[in-house]
Amino acid sequence: MTLDLETQANLDETLDEEFKNLFTQARDLMTKSKWDEALAVYAAIIARQREAGDELAIAKTRNDVASIYLARQEWAEALAILDEVLPVLRAADAHTEEAVALNNIAAAHTELGDTARALEVYQEALALRQEMSDSVGEAKTLRNLGVLHAKQGQMVQAKNYLNKAVIVAKRSGDRGLVGVIRKSLSQLGRRKK
Repeated sequence: MTLDLETQANLDETLDEEFKNLFTQARDLMTKSKWDEALAVYAAIIARQREAGDELAIAKTRNDVASIYLARQEWAEALAILDEVLPVLRAADAHTEEAVALNNIAAAHTELGDTARALEVYQEALALRQEMSDSVGEAKTLRNLGVLHAKQGQMVQAKNYLNKAVIVAKRSGDRGLVGVIRKSLSQLGRRKK
């Protein structure tokens, strides 16, 4: 049976709305730290994406899934996912998602104690954010670099990155981000030098 164009369009719109609702549900569960429930919803999303053969969509969704593993402090699991999705994102020129993946990879390496690799990946993410003129992302990455340097006891470098982050965040107009970065700056004085 063949559907007429209007019926097919209505069906596609209904499916798109259901799909959007699944993403909203998964992200809402993430904000409530209901990790297992969010993973189940993401599994349903990925199953649908596999049916459609949409490798890029799967990579983007798995990028979100990696965030769950980071939140659960399951660094190796997060890195395994991110190492798989990063080449797909790069091949598709999905720069926004690539920058998120790079920041997440760097965060995992930081937690695993590989600060040299974390710094390298954060610098890669920073360059990409700057190339995209993504000032919010740039400010977040600069903050991440500042915090990492602070953890290493490199207070001058930490302060330089955090001050740059404040400037970029102000330019973006994101007051909340400016506050987060200023809080990181204020905590520098409390760290051991």
